[in-house]
Amino acid sequence: MPEAEARIATEEASRYLTEVAQAWVHTYPVRYDTLTGEVELPGAELVMTADSESLTLRLISSDEDKFAAAKLSVARHVDRVAGRDTGVPCVWRELA
Repeated sequence: MPEAEARIATEEASRYLTEVAQAWVHTYPVRYDTLTGEVELPGAELVMTADSESLTLRLISSDEDKFAAAKLSVARHVDRVAGRDTGVPCVWRELA
């Protein structure tokens, strides 16, 4: 089962988490608050955790093709939310 994680160093983690979750709330099943979030993407699940220093994203899938597409989609959303915060790229690290 493919799994990847991205840790984004930012003091805006809670805002990023909320905005990423809200971007999908009308399209996919989403549960979130200011510190945690879960999004059921096609073929993958995104789990987000915010603290005072970073936003951690964990993506888990059972389908390699959908996993790759989900990683790209999540990175685009995070990069869009980060906007002009230039030091906040979403870079995935494969876990399994």
